[in-house]
Parts: sequence; structure tokens; C-alpha cells
Amino acid sequence: MEITIKSKILGRSITVSRPGSSYLYVDLNGKPGTLGLQICEGGTVNSGSTLTYSCDDYTKFARFVRRWYQAFTKVRVVESENWTYRHCDGYEVEE
Repeated sequence: MEITIKSKILGRSITVSRPGSSYLYVDLNGKPGTLGLQICEGGTVNSGSTLTYSCDDYTKFARFVRRWYQAFTKVRVVESENWTYRHCDGYEVEE
């Protein structure tokens, strides 16, 4: 199961996949599937508590992933001096 999100923040699409029965991976490092980074609580990757999804309902999977992505973008805003709070949920990079 996988979903692709067109990320305005990153300037490219990212794909979150569940190649097995529960662990979720995102291709932020440019590598697909289990070679990607595991998504974790709080919008992080490869740190903290790993998030899992074991249901087969694609609609719920998409909602689950989008919630992680929203948290991920908020973490990115806090971590980067180049991000602005003016465009919440559409976040734009200040050049």
C-alpha cells in the first residue's frame, strides 16, 4: 500500500509506503520502500516511536499518512530559519 503526496514544501512528490504488514517508509532520502526512512511519531523519521499501520482500508491509510505529513511539515517549520508561519498548510519557503 502506498500514497504519493505532492509536497510544496520539498518542491517534489514524496511517497509513503507500507511494503510489509505494518511499518511505514517515506522516500525522503530518495530510496523507495524499506530503503526509505521509517516514519515516527511527531512528524519525525528514524527517531522516536515508529508509527505502524496494519489495516487494509486505503482511505484510513491516506488519512493516517496525511496526519503524519502535517506533523512533519510543522517540525520542518520549527527546524528551519527559512520557513515562514504565514502559509500554514501550504508552507512556502522564503528565499
